Amino acid sequence: MSNVTYSTSIEEIDKRRQHETLPDKNTEKEQSIVIIKHLDRLNTQLLKEYSEGIFFINCEGDIMFSNEAAFKLTGNEHKQKSQQLTALIHKSKQQQAQELFQRALKGGKVHFSTTINHKTKKELHLYITLIPIIVNEQVAGVYDICRDDSKEQERSNHISQLETHLKMEQKLANVGSWYYDVTEDKSYWSPQLHNIYGLNPNRLFTPSFKEVLQFINGCDQKRLEKAVAEALSTGESYKIEYALMRPNGEERTVFEQADALVDEQGNVIQLIGVVHDITESKVITNELKQKEQQFQTIYNNLDAGICSVDVQRNKVIVCSSGVSNIYGEDAIKFLEDRDLWESFIHPDDKPAVEKAQHQLQKGKTIRQQYRIYTKTGEMKWVKDRCIPTLDENGKLVRIDGIIEDITAEKKYMDQVEYLATHDHVTNLPNRRKFEKELKNFIRQMKKEKNSLAVFYLGLNRFKHINDTLGYDIGDRLLQHIANRLKKFVTPDVMLARAGEGELAICFLSLAHISKCQKLAAALFQEIEKEITIDDFSLYVTASIGISIYPHDGEDVKTLLTNANLAMRRAKEIGRSDWQLYSPLMDSETYKSYHLEKGLRNALLQNEFFIEYQPKVHTNSREIDSIEALIRWNHPEWGRVSPENFIPLAEETHLIIELGDWVIDHVCKQLQQWKNKGLQTVPVSINVSSKHLLKRGFVEHVQQTLAHYNIDPSFIEFEVTESSIIQYEEHVKKVMDELKKIGVTFALDDFGTGFSSLSHLKDFEFNTLKIDKTFIQHATDKGKQQAITKSILYLAHALNMKVIAEGVETKEQLAFLQKHECSFIQGYIVSQPAAPQKIAEYLKERFL
Repeated sequence: MSNVTYSTSIEEIDKRRQHETLPDKNTEKEQSIVIIKHLDRLNTQLLKEYSEGIFFINCEGDIMFSNEAAFKLTGNEHKQKSQQLTALIHKSKQQQAQELFQRALKGGKVHFSTTINHKTKKELHLYITLIPIIVNEQVAGVYDICRDDSKEQERSNHISQLETHLKMEQKLANVGSWYYDVTEDKSYWSPQLHNIYGLNPNRLFTPSFKEVLQFINGCDQKRLEKAVAEALSTGESYKIEYALMRPNGEERTVFEQADALVDEQGNVIQLIGVVHDITESKVITNELKQKEQQFQTIYNNLDAGICSVDVQRNKVIVCSSGVSNIYGEDAIKFLEDRDLWESFIHPDDKPAVEKAQHQLQKGKTIRQQYRIYTKTGEMKWVKDRCIPTLDENGKLVRIDGIIEDITAEKKYMDQVEYLATHDHVTNLPNRRKFEKELKNFIRQMKKEKNSLAVFYLGLNRFKHINDTLGYDIGDRLLQHIANRLKKFVTPDVMLARAGEGELAICFLSLAHISKCQKLAAALFQEIEKEITIDDFSLYVTASIGISIYPHDGEDVKTLLTNANLAMRRAKEIGRSDWQLYSPLMDSETYKSYHLEKGLRNALLQNEFFIEYQPKVHTNSREIDSIEALIRWNHPEWGRVSPENFIPLAEETHLIIELGDWVIDHVCKQLQQWKNKGLQTVPVSINVSSKHLLKRGFVEHVQQTLAHYNIDPSFIEFEVTESSIIQYEEHVKKVMDELKKIGVTFALDDFGTGFSSLSHLKDFEFNTLKIDKTFIQHATDKGKQQAITKSILYLAHALNMKVIAEGVETKEQLAFLQKHECSFIQGYIVSQPAAPQKIAEYLKERFL
């Protein structure tokens, strides 16, 4: 009590109390006595420790009482009864303060900002609230509540971060400050902030934002994350109150305020904030609300509802207007009937609420969330915090409660939960939600001793659609398919999006293969219907893998893994097919996994080699050129087909290293043949789009050719239409640069991709290669033969060199000779051979 000053001592108050009563009319002296008696009824210990400055002023403007916070704010301890608050205010603000004081004496509540002369001779900005004291329907004086307003002034003057931090440290009681540099990604905490969080400031440890969230009450974490994210993205300041839990288990309530500093471009570069521990002030405020009715004007402005119950009298003694706003019922009704609030509780939530009430008898604070129906029938979510007070015998005597309407927060949390568990494109449950529900279904089937089936559905060539037509078309396609398949959804069927082009379906009480087959057929029928998007008519096929509980797995992970394996097996066998899981599929997965793993070491272990296949003149059989074909001799599985390891290399981006290796070895082989005196011919090398997109590809080719002294005209790169379709501009630029030095280009597998005539015109390929799928059916009188003839005619018209791939029979050769296909490649001439065999061919020149 040493820092709380009274103009009249407690002893004098007691003496006057024995001889004086409150007169009908208030004089200055009588008003002072009224105020003193009024003060005596207040809990002065609470006022002493209240964080904001409080003055009690009589009608003449004399200070009758000030608490410790007021002394700290003003820096002036009044010694005489006649000292007035206006005397502390800066001369330029005294007239304004006097006018506002007179307005409060007329019964009005007044807010204003002003400047006072601090004892350190520095100006201090205060935010002051004047509340009239009403006694016997007359104004007996004024409450003066002061709050330090310096920080707002400092922000308007753009004071630097360091100055702001120092002033916060010096002037604010129990306030910690922090600073975050967005550019440097560095944070600083003041020692007081460590204390507020219950951490040791001497450890020189600044927690990250993620670590800070671990201290914060779960309901408040999302609010704080959202506030910080908005400040970083918009540059706006924020204010937020939340609960935190110290490492020792102590809960603290804090108020955090932060400002964002932006650069000239409007980018947020700094966040500066303060954290005020308001735990004690909260408790003090609640106690004042319970004991002093006149303070209802303050807490009635809060959104939360506040109430206090005298348990011994079974009577509500305090009920703020916030309760009325939440429940839609007059506060007086709650004051008249303590049990009224129970009638608003949602019937399903009543048992849990009633159970929690028993904890109050033990002196334990309860925090609970439940639903209510307001007087108008509107359902709301409320957060209720009940604080018990026990007497010295441990008997419950009072319950103080805070009730908040968290309906909006609940809706937001439900929205966040929905977004976290559903796919934003199809609005189907996502994989996370599917796994959670599948776990519950397994538990149900186990209890009922029943089965369920997991269908894993993969759309064929979905990635190709995204890459060629764009992700917007791909998303809309997926939406169409999802909407079609929703017709299968029932309480016993769950449909979800499990991946980019993958869906998962769970069917309860399903085990028979015949039923699985019917369902798969029905799914195929829906998926394979024509889908029109903008100007595109799309036809999609799918592959389905099925696993059955408990035969193919007894947990979520195993069932999904096995269904996925079966789906991939269905794709391998033939698209638009379904497969039931078999343990044999695991061996294929094992091999695929080890191939991918071994692929990374194959270059280092010298496991790759190159074979060459000649391309000859159709009639003379003279060798025109040869194609380099990479091969892999696996130490465990022997020769691995390129169809198996090239896609793996594409997925793992090792295709670039492989491409560089092939170019280097081909140039080296050409040099060796040349050094042996052989008459060499051009060598074609297959190159992927990823390799062409590699930065410095042209320079690498030039350097390799120069290193082995190879004429660029002896190198031809074969590319496919599918490899250039997405990067046409860049690929054309690379081709043009290499053509300038003499490198030629061939369009490989023509007829199997998009077969766009514009590609032949724009890219100006030197050679056109007809895919073997057309050559195999060239002798059949049908569409394939007609297409082959058209390709040959087109190549001749464009004056392009044309090569037929995969020629194996005399009939195919005769057809190509008849239609003037100048060059052929295939087993009818030679299989891919080792360099030594090719050297023999080069000596002979004819095959």
